[in-house]
Formats: sequence, C-alpha cells, structure tokens
Amino acid sequence: MTTQQLARDVKFLKAYALAATLIPVAGLLFAFNKPDKPVRFGEITVERLNLVERDGTVKMIMSNQERFPQGVTIDGKHLDYKRPHPGMLFYNAKGEECGGLIFGGQKGPDGKVSAGGHFSLDRFGQDQVIALNYQEQGGFYKAGLTFNDAPDESITALEEKYKAATPEQKQQAQKDGKLGLQTRMFVGTTAGRSSAMIMADQRGETRVMLVANTEQSTLDFKDSQGRTRLTIGVDKNNQPVLLFLDENGQASKQAAK
Repeated sequence: MTTQQLARDVKFLKAYALAATLIPVAGLLFAFNKPDKPVRFGEITVERLNLVERDGTVKMIMSNQERFPQGVTIDGKHLDYKRPHPGMLFYNAKGEECGGLIFGGQKGPDGKVSAGGHFSLDRFGQDQVIALNYQEQGGFYKAGLTFNDAPDESITALEEKYKAATPEQKQQAQKDGKLGLQTRMFVGTTAGRSSAMIMADQRGETRVMLVANTEQSTLDFKDSQGRTRLTIGVDKNNQPVLLFLDENGQASKQAAK
C-alpha cells in the first residue's frame, strides 16, 4: 500500500466516523424539534422533568430529592428555604408555584418510622388553602384533609408590609386574617387515633368539633371565644349525653337520661 492510498483510507475512515456520529444525533434533534409529532418511549429514566409551554413558561416539575426546587418565587422575589423531598410542583400562568406533591419515608436504627406525604393547592400568590397530609413520627401518625383561608395580598407583599411589625402586631394581623393561614376545617384522624372533624370561623377560632373513638362520640359547639357551650354525644358507657355549659365550662343544664 502506497502512502497516497494510506492517506486516502485514513480520510475515508474519518469521514465515515463523523457521519456515523452526526446522523443519529441529527435524527434525534430532528425528532425533538417536531413538537406536534408524538414520540413514543417505552421507558424513560430521568432525575428531573420540566413541563413547559412553547414560550418556556414552566407549568409542572417532577424531580428527585437532589434536583427539587428550593424555596419559592412570588412577585419576582425569591423566598429561600430547604425542601429535602422528591415530588411534583404545579405552576400558574404567571410561572409561580400554585401547588404540589411531596413524599418520603424511612426507618431509623431504632426501628421507628419517619414518613409522610403532602398534596396541596395554593391560593394565587399565597400559600396552601387545600392540603391532604399524612405524617408518621415515633410510632404516632395522623392523616387528614385541611382547608385554610389565605390573605388577599401575596406572601412577598405581606413579608414587606410586616417586616418591621412587633410580635404583637403580627399576632393581631394573624387573628384578623391578614397574615398567614387560618385553618377553617380539618377532617381526618388524630395522633391519638380518634376520628375528628373540626370547623373554625374566619378568625381561626374553633366553633364545632366532632370526635369519635372507642371511648366516646361527641359533637361540641363552641362560642366566639372558643369555649364549649353545648355537647351532644354518647359516652363510654354507651349513654346519650346532652350538656349545656356556661362560660366557665360548668354544666348549667343536663338532659334527663
């Protein structure tokens, strides 16, 4: 083989190797550049998946623990805090977080479980107004559905508004429903294994509480100060109970059995 033949063969091999590399890559890029043409995959393994509109606006993120977004951005301001869980996040048309799902669980050296799951939907510019929770820690667990009220103003606007407020002023703002969340209703199981339904007024003050367990099933009605004034139910002796209570919690009337 002459030197010219060898050089020609080397050029051919280089050209062949380049073509063998570029053609599959070009085909792959061509496939992904056709957004209206469905592409089917039997299985995908990915650490994070971003669902976006054509203009790049994020609509949903599915991520493992390491790549999960930290903190939240509202009105262009980032509030930084850790979120050490895998899960899914939803985003509104503004590109701001509006709900999500996180989950996790492990068993410690002592054999006790630490686990939980949380699905929530947020008010626009605010925090979660609907939340489905499961939490387990140290042998106790609770699970339930919670409905909250959230202020009209955004989280970042309220942070700026109350950044110089005293603890007393912040506490009053929370009572007035102007800062933070106000729990309005909870339905689920408690750490003591009771079934419960709790309803609150606009200030977050409990007004109705229904509790059922092996000891009793009672329905309590409370006044505007959170004091139980009427109890209806069945006690641990399977006897009906009807109690009228005064403002000090003392029975003022009791229905005859």
